[in-house]
Amino acid sequence: MSSEIDRQTPPQEPELAQKREKDAETAQQASAKAAEQVRLGPLDSEETPKGEAGAPPVEIPETRAVQLARAALQTAPQGSTAEQMDALVRRKAAVTTAVRKALVQEEITRRAQWQEDDAQTRMTGQPPAPAHIQEELQRRADKVKAGELPFVHVPHNVNFKPKGVDDLTRTIAEGKGAFSGTYYHAPEVSPADIYLALKKTKDAQRALDALVATWKGNEMPVELASHSRSNLRQRAPQLVTVLVFVAGIAAWLYHSHEAKRRAAEAVEAAAAAREQQARSIVARVRNSWNADDNWEDTFSSKGAAFTPYTIELDNALITGRPIVAFGLVGDVRKSGEQDNSIVLIQDIGRTMKWDLHFSLLSAPGITKAILNDEDRQSDTFVIAATITSVEKVSMFPDKSDNDLDYFLAHGILHEAQPIGLWDQPPHK
Repeated sequence: MSSEIDRQTPPQEPELAQKREKDAETAQQASAKAAEQVRLGPLDSEETPKGEAGAPPVEIPETRAVQLARAALQTAPQGSTAEQMDALVRRKAAVTTAVRKALVQEEITRRAQWQEDDAQTRMTGQPPAPAHIQEELQRRADKVKAGELPFVHVPHNVNFKPKGVDDLTRTIAEGKGAFSGTYYHAPEVSPADIYLALKKTKDAQRALDALVATWKGNEMPVELASHSRSNLRQRAPQLVTVLVFVAGIAAWLYHSHEAKRRAAEAVEAAAAAREQQARSIVARVRNSWNADDNWEDTFSSKGAAFTPYTIELDNALITGRPIVAFGLVGDVRKSGEQDNSIVLIQDIGRTMKWDLHFSLLSAPGITKAILNDEDRQSDTFVIAATITSVEKVSMFPDKSDNDLDYFLAHGILHEAQPIGLWDQPPHK
């Protein structure tokens, strides 16, 4: 390609020919790279590299997988961490890493806003003000702090406090009709100035306008002073319209708050029902096999809760009595003993912080029930099993020097029942 360009390029333009050759090579590399990216596509198992500051937000597509992820996040217990929500989405929906993290952040923001609105409503007995009213009041408050306005008035029926007004003087006016509420004003404006302006309700607006004009260094226009009453009479229909509009907003806010409250109660009721159903299944498995459900509390030292030794797990698990445990089924394989199978389960105990796995001999009936579970890859199982031995499996640390060692308990699986999607097992 280069020789062809050289033949076609006049001798007096060698730099232009080199530039064309370089541009053609760059375009070819970019095309090959783009084709490779299209062929590979994004993988959910890969971590998306952090973008530079100012990178555009991730666009969440409206797909079935995203709907499943949002539904799963809404069922996550209150107080769930971002890591727990992330794991929940991983188990429930096949979405890319970027979309998964955006969905988790969206749910965290939604819960924070709901908690803030609920707390504000409980404190004041009123729903929070609409967003456009909050923005306008915040804009005025910023002007007061910047010295462009003498005060900002928050009406008594508006549940909102502008940010950054703690260093302003606060004056509360009651019994002044539409002028009642809280006034945040600059130190140069005294509470007496506010009270004096509101002394006569009919002239309050004119007095407040005069206060603003004086603050800005302008004299009160003669026309404003002489025709204020006439202007008020002319504006009466507009004021009535505004009052009706405000009343409508208040009614809408009330119904909106009631809808949020009912939705929150429904979510809490569903979570309570799930908790009760899971506890019922756990109790039945425990009682059927007289299994030990307290083995996590029997370790010999406080440090064992975080860095146990194999002997401590031996003492807790190998007692000749079945134990109750919770975990995710990682794999099912043949055992070489007739029709029995080996079920591999990753434990997710109530209090344990270490990595424990079970390798359990399973009868055909139990194996069949696990294989027939439609959500077997995401469901948490409660199991009853008799443990016969425990070993520690040593692994090489990862690239970040994280310890990958884990404990492996061998035994016999007596029963395994799914209890749904749980990041942490239900309480006893």
